Amino acid sequence: MGSLVLLLAHAYARAQSNSLPIQILALGVRDQQGLFVGNIRPEQVVVKGLPASIESLQLDNAPRRILLLLDASGTMGERKTISWSNVVQFAIRFTLQRKGDDSIGLDAFAEKDEILSPFTRDSQFLVRQTERYAGSGKGRKMLGHAMAEILSRQENGLRFGDVIVLVSSGERSDADKSDFIQIRDDLIRKGIRICLVRVPSVLESGALKEVTDPSGIVKESGGIELNMTSAMQNVESGNGVRLDPGAIESTAKAAYEFSRTYYRLGLKILQPNSKLQKVHLEIVGQQKERMKGLRLNCKR
Repeated sequence: MGSLVLLLAHAYARAQSNSLPIQILALGVRDQQGLFVGNIRPEQVVVKGLPASIESLQLDNAPRRILLLLDASGTMGERKTISWSNVVQFAIRFTLQRKGDDSIGLDAFAEKDEILSPFTRDSQFLVRQTERYAGSGKGRKMLGHAMAEILSRQENGLRFGDVIVLVSSGERSDADKSDFIQIRDDLIRKGIRICLVRVPSVLESGALKEVTDPSGIVKESGGIELNMTSAMQNVESGNGVRLDPGAIESTAKAAYEFSRTYYRLGLKILQPNSKLQKVHLEIVGQQKERMKGLRLNCKR
């Protein structure tokens, strides 16, 4: 259905001269095939559950900066494992999707974040850096530490509209005591979206203990999850399971499509207060009928 519920804090991006705050949201609208719907008009966005109105709706397809963040922890396998090969093949196919003036940065993480390439438009350089990386298969999955490092960067740091494409089996170590609520809030405040691409680890399903699924902060900050794992996959313990090249290619295209375009939605709050406020957004047709088959992504 073309609707979602989100929570709004009282920190707004800007305010009008009449002191009514306007929160700027990054909004994605997709059809049943996962393709971006680029012809939504402001009058088609309906707000319920909160005295608010749509101030603006602008399609933002400006050149995008995308950080490709590869999970290189122990469970993703060393360089010669099938599991790490899946990560590399996805990264290469994603990088080769790059168009126009979009730029891609490349990082890997386990215990901490490691910059493999700053943002660049040189796709072939990124491919070479990905293929050369030999540090995978070591350390715990400290996603929170890596995210905190990335979000705190001052030089060439992330800004509104940037995207993190996280390629990982999806869990994080419980030894990671990072404040994930703060990380989520920082993502929302900065207007940064995450695309979590799940790939199989070298371990069989259910083998991991003392781990937590981070998908909550992905969804709550307006991101999406693309899943290439399945409980039915026959995982070769210590090596992984080889993914179909066609599935990797289509997932890379979907991740780039998510990264590439979104709407800037200006939401005017008519009765602001200091508490979290729940608001319901819905996309309707030209005749105000409910539209089925649409999926919305927005910080919640």
